[in-house]
Amino acid sequence: MRGKLAAGGQLQALALRDPRRAADTRNWTAAQWSAGQAARVRWIDLDDPESPSDDLRQRGAALGAAIFARGEGIHMGSGGLFFACTSGGAAKLGQVFRLKLGRGGDRLELFFESADPAQFNYGDNLTIAPDGQLVVCEDQYGPVNDNHLRGLTRRGEPYPIARVAIQTEPAGACFSPDGKVLFVNLYSPTKTLAITGPWAHLRA
Repeated sequence: MRGKLAAGGQLQALALRDPRRAADTRNWTAAQWSAGQAARVRWIDLDDPESPSDDLRQRGAALGAAIFARGEGIHMGSGGLFFACTSGGAAKLGQVFRLKLGRGGDRLELFFESADPAQFNYGDNLTIAPDGQLVVCEDQYGPVNDNHLRGLTRRGEPYPIARVAIQTEPAGACFSPDGKVLFVNLYSPTKTLAITGPWAHLRA
């Protein structure tokens, strides 16, 4: 209930309004979505959200819910709700979607899809910088993990921000209320880094 979260509510899943559009957004077997492409969405009610049989995702897909590849980081900003799909895309290097909410109907857009590890490799947690750009933490898996903090401009253009010098995952990126410090956690050894700006150079 609005304003009364403890009272519970209705779990819903995102689905596409246009039946001609592919509900599978992963682009694994065919290029169903391209960067900048958007579609109107609807919302499907899901029952039994506790899902003791661990079948909630299958039941949602059977009702027409969209399929995403390992949805992870999520952040609401002035440009919409952004979320990362860590293994999405034809190259399985990661996608970022944007959900635009509006009175005329909600729309889902493929904001970015990586085609090269140098652009983006397994984007996981994300946050929005004070200037509206995205900061994404990579979470690669392999014998050698060269994880970075990656930026995405407001036009969905990737660029490097920082490289993690040790073999670990950066996560939980967020800015201080005044926008001057970027906090990032390192998974192991456990550390929290405070990266001081100025961040104005990130402006597109």
